[in-house]
Amino acid sequence: MPVVLYAHGGAYTIGQPNWRCFHGFCSTLSRRANCICVSLAYRLAPAHRLPAAFEDGALALRWLLFQARLQHHDNQSPSFTCDPWLSPNLADFSRLFLAGDSAGANIMLKVSMDAADSGLENLTPVRIRGLLLIHPGFHCEERKMTHLDERNRKRYHLALPIGETLDYPPVNPIHPSAPSLSPLSAYPHILIMVAEADSRYDMTIRFFEMVRAYCLHTDLFISPGKGHQFHLKELNCSESNDLYDRLANFIKVCGTTNEEIASGRLQKQT
Repeated sequence: MPVVLYAHGGAYTIGQPNWRCFHGFCSTLSRRANCICVSLAYRLAPAHRLPAAFEDGALALRWLLFQARLQHHDNQSPSFTCDPWLSPNLADFSRLFLAGDSAGANIMLKVSMDAADSGLENLTPVRIRGLLLIHPGFHCEERKMTHLDERNRKRYHLALPIGETLDYPPVNPIHPSAPSLSPLSAYPHILIMVAEADSRYDMTIRFFEMVRAYCLHTDLFISPGKGHQFHLKELNCSESNDLYDRLANFIKVCGTTNEEIASGRLQKQT
């Protein structure tokens, strides 16, 4: 099965993988996409300011690489064995996806760009098939703030490195001073999701336009009339169902193996 490394949201200050909303998201995605979700427990601010969360995301990717290499050398390394959920008969590390929502999307964006800068060939036998950036938690100094944004702004300032502003590149990747997004050209597929009523909508659309210049297969999915992370709270609405359908289809299609294509087991959808 494909493997999804997932980072939850929470403005870098709250949240754990065992929270009902995040665990429910992973359970639903696993069921609908027939994949294994590895949910990242990263260090939180203010005790651990950024870049701690980014470092933990990178460490999780290295741990998955270790697990993947154990699959190939189990008989030669009797002292180490794969995690049972990531054993060779379950996990296919040649079909890895990086996913996150809100601040978690920012984490996976940073992890993916750093991995590309270091050379994806160094991750063999892991192969990253795509990025799923769900309602990215972008902020900037100039944007007008709603009451909810102001609360998140305060949380972000508890998480930012001392002396940084909301234009810190991992928080505002579209700022003129932010590094180029060109490392994303290393990835075959990217899915960016945004809710129409999300106050970050305009920033996310601009981000999509910038990413599309580097990754030809960059898709945008808009949930009409909905707000930030609505799918974690409105579990039974049609828009949540559509969002999960799009995520599942992205994983199934982008994670298709040559054997599945040859046997006709997966029919691509448009």
